[in-house]
Amino acid sequence: MYIGYFSHLFMLKAVSIAGIEEQGVPFKKESIALEEAAKTVSIGNLTWIECVVDDIVNETPKILEKLDIKMDPKVLLSGYVSAYEDLGDTLGIMLPFIVTGDSRTQTSPVLIFMKKDLILTIHDDYGGKITKLYNYSNSLMRKLPKEPEQWADRQTILLFRLMDEVSETNFSSLRTIIEQAEQLEIDLAGSRQTERDIGFEISNMKRSLLTFLNAVWATHDTVRNVKFGDPDMLTDDDDILEKFEVILGRLDRQIQMAENVMDIISTGVTIIQTETSNKLTKLIVWLTVAATAVLVPNTVATIFGIPDLEISWSWIAPILIISTLISAIVTYRWTKQFSVNPLGSKKFKNLRKKFRTK
Repeated sequence: MYIGYFSHLFMLKAVSIAGIEEQGVPFKKESIALEEAAKTVSIGNLTWIECVVDDIVNETPKILEKLDIKMDPKVLLSGYVSAYEDLGDTLGIMLPFIVTGDSRTQTSPVLIFMKKDLILTIHDDYGGKITKLYNYSNSLMRKLPKEPEQWADRQTILLFRLMDEVSETNFSSLRTIIEQAEQLEIDLAGSRQTERDIGFEISNMKRSLLTFLNAVWATHDTVRNVKFGDPDMLTDDDDILEKFEVILGRLDRQIQMAENVMDIISTGVTIIQTETSNKLTKLIVWLTVAATAVLVPNTVATIFGIPDLEISWSWIAPILIISTLISAIVTYRWTKQFSVNPLGSKKFKNLRKKFRTK
């Protein structure tokens, strides 16, 4: 489920615009009213409107109505993690932001709507990276084509930068998961052990990785749809469309890396389970040896305690000592074949090296 869908304060928190004026000069206005942003759309060659909301589900329809974008946002929001909708003169895209917290990883949507000379982005506070990209919008707009007939090229390049920013932001979540896994491994291999639920922590890491993989795969599918779907709102220039291959290549590497980390964490789980089993086995071995070492001489002593059985203590003491040693040695030798040598901390050090090579 997406974050922030159920908020008690439904409101439009911030609206900012950036774009290119008719003379080809970049402009940027922060913290303006949505009505002013709507008026600006009709006078610029390209306008990017950036909206930050508390509740995406309730606020998006109002924003689209003000900007005369005729698309039902429920079509996008009903998607699993990402979505793509092409209505000819309007293009809608939903991408996931991956948000990693202390105990779990979730996704939060960013909506992108495109019309001729207009790109609208809507997200909640978790989409801060898009806001940071907006801060550099002037330099970004200067690099875009300026000719009126190149409107599709301009907004395609801007869309590429937006999607690329989302994919790079999500990649930082994988680094956070790896750091958590490394810290857990260091804690387990260290000399100071604290009481903790290891199974719960590892389960959270695996769940976070699965969330990350689902989001990246969904983003990959949407980027492919954008490139090969041939929407009217994007350019037909193959050189510009080839830029989306950069994003696809990065997403492929992120998927491969996440799958490798999943394998490493699974290996770590096996090591922890095996070491725990080995310690338990060693305990059982020594308890068996101790029990047998006590049981055999106790039985011998019982026999020697039979009335009218006259045996000198000079014989009883050596027999008890020898029987105790023999029973302990035989029991230890027999039970040792069922034990497994503990893995030790070297295995954890090898895991640490694997993480650091990623």
